[in-house]
Amino acid sequence: MDSEEQKKLLSKAVGTVRASSSLVGQDVQFFSNLDANVASSVKELGNEVLEMINDILFSIDENSKPFAESAEQVGESWRDFTNLTDNLFEKSDRSMDIIAQGTRKNGQAGSEVQYLDDLVGNDSSSGKRITKPQLHFSRPVDNSESQPFKPLLTEKPNALKPLKESLQMVPATENIPSHYPNPYDYEISNQEYNNDILETRAPIPSTPWHESEPVWVDSTEGLQSLLKDLKKYKELAIDLEHHDYRSYYGIVCLMQISTRDTDYLVDTIALRDELHILNQVFTDPMVTKVFHGAFMDIIWLQRDLGLYIVSLFDTFHASKALGFPKHSLAYLLETLANFKTSKKYQLADWRIRPLSKPMSVYARADTHFLLNIFDQMRNQLIKDNKLAGVLGESRKVAKRRFEYSKFRPKLAQPDVFTPIEKESPWRTLMFQYNVTPEKEELVKALYEWRDTIARRDDESPRYIMPNQLLISLSAYTPTDPVSLVSVNSYVTDCVRSNSKVLANLIKSFVESSKLGPQSSYTPNTENTSTPFVLTLSQIKDIGMRFTKLTENFQSSSCQKISPLQRSSFFGDLSKGKVTVSYNDAKTTPVSQSVLESRSKQFNEYMKAFGDIEYKIPSIVEPVMDLPIPSGTTSTESADSKTVEKPPKNIKEDMDEIVVLKKVKRELPKPKGNDEDAEREIVDYSKEDKVLVQRQFDKKKKNNNNKKRFDPFSAISEGPKAPKKRKAVTKGKNASFKR
Repeated sequence: MDSEEQKKLLSKAVGTVRASSSLVGQDVQFFSNLDANVASSVKELGNEVLEMINDILFSIDENSKPFAESAEQVGESWRDFTNLTDNLFEKSDRSMDIIAQGTRKNGQAGSEVQYLDDLVGNDSSSGKRITKPQLHFSRPVDNSESQPFKPLLTEKPNALKPLKESLQMVPATENIPSHYPNPYDYEISNQEYNNDILETRAPIPSTPWHESEPVWVDSTEGLQSLLKDLKKYKELAIDLEHHDYRSYYGIVCLMQISTRDTDYLVDTIALRDELHILNQVFTDPMVTKVFHGAFMDIIWLQRDLGLYIVSLFDTFHASKALGFPKHSLAYLLETLANFKTSKKYQLADWRIRPLSKPMSVYARADTHFLLNIFDQMRNQLIKDNKLAGVLGESRKVAKRRFEYSKFRPKLAQPDVFTPIEKESPWRTLMFQYNVTPEKEELVKALYEWRDTIARRDDESPRYIMPNQLLISLSAYTPTDPVSLVSVNSYVTDCVRSNSKVLANLIKSFVESSKLGPQSSYTPNTENTSTPFVLTLSQIKDIGMRFTKLTENFQSSSCQKISPLQRSSFFGDLSKGKVTVSYNDAKTTPVSQSVLESRSKQFNEYMKAFGDIEYKIPSIVEPVMDLPIPSGTTSTESADSKTVEKPPKNIKEDMDEIVVLKKVKRELPKPKGNDEDAEREIVDYSKEDKVLVQRQFDKKKKNNNNKKRFDPFSAISEGPKAPKKRKAVTKGKNASFKR
């Protein structure tokens, strides 16, 4: 269909929708009753629309029943018609999405989507118990964190800066402890990418999925052959599979490497101490290494294998720069490679040997199509002028380094990864599970115990004690082993075997918490500029206490201790009598002479209080000048003119102050109390009703026994409502449906 025909069809559809919308606001039935011509035309148009609806219905399913026989029956089947149109719209949207995906496949348009779940069978190796591979490592695992993490490099291929200079420890600063830098930091920042990455080229399709099998590498000979083959290519796709449930830091279990022709699966457990030779290719700036989401792969490579990446291209940052709605590898595989993977084996136990067929296929799929995806994204980035930004972000990822939690920076650094990033990680659990602050010490103790056992046994903390179990122990605080193992439906073997230790730990916390917080004096250092004010009574109270203390001290020092004034062990028994003063929680010994001088000085100050002259201000009440009628005299006004103002500084003796005796005046009694007491109280509820008396009189005269409504009665519920009339049946209004 041409674009002009599409415009014509669209304009007609829009006109039809507008016309139908305008008819809704009109009373078509009313005009049909007024004009026979309008009624006939409406009926004809309704039948035509009904025929078109039935034609659409038959085109979907030839065996379906007609929508309606006549226009009058449309109202009864209208809901079925709306459901039908909704289903049609959903199918059309899905078909349009499939067509749009097919046009972006770069030569793979029209091919069927491949599903990983359809290609592999069930995995029977899940849940299999295996021995811990770290027990057989030639280099034992050290979780003590006694010093900063030191890179595992013994040689440095493709170096711009010598290895000895790169492994110099960086001295500590205010926020960053002493540490070893990334030994390839200088090379990552200064070496240029291969020029091929800057050119737009036709994407190279991946090899057919069914026509090749991955190559398993678990021997020294196989590793040497792999290295020789990798040196032939300018682009490599790399991914890792990691396990961190039965190890404190984690173990790299598998490495997937794909070239343009071959897929390799490298056993990083068997070749753990030999894979450092891959640095010859991994640090070569002329070889582009393609990862997806390499921010953790870079850490795992240097921590376990001593491998570093130069000339990294991260498709995660490329997808963000291109504005994709999703940035996962599964979305890129489905959108750009027409391959739908599965997350079933993302958290599988990759320590299992040999790998099952489904796990091998899953691991191979992560890198098999990645180089073709890289070609497509590179071309689009060059077209949008965004390649430089993606390469800059990839360089930042490659420069990340691993560090132990004990030597983590005080402030979070984007280029440093530590297993525990927060100074008080147990508070995150408290916030997540809404634990009260009173339980913080218990949560901290359980967290530290779990971390200590995990380091000792090289297990993950969640294997020793899951977070839910830790919170349950802190919430219920069981103090005996039996209650502890029954606090949760799932109790790990480690918690069960250490139930007595944990019960004693919780019991000690409960006993200490019963004592309550000890009250201690904390001097208030705020508002030091405000003067310290004491009342006279408080000063006298302090003086009495101080005098009592000094008297006790003098009397105790004058007593004879024993006939012997000297001990062979302690010397003079009565020598060096001291007392102690406290200042900001610090004790300072005070000798007797100093105490006596303080007592003398205090007595002088207290004696000075007797010489203080007290000033009591006289209160002069204001005199209101009222108008005095002519011909009258007032003695008060005459006297007020002759009264002199008191002098300002009058010294009054406290002993000469006279307090006038208060006069007790009786309050006047309210009038009429005696009369109210003698008056008889009338209970109106027992008296006859005045207003309705005549009605009851009429009732007696008529001798009518019919009950009537009494509005003043508390028992009556009121008059009953009239009975509802039975609706008259007008005729049959239902039709039989077959």
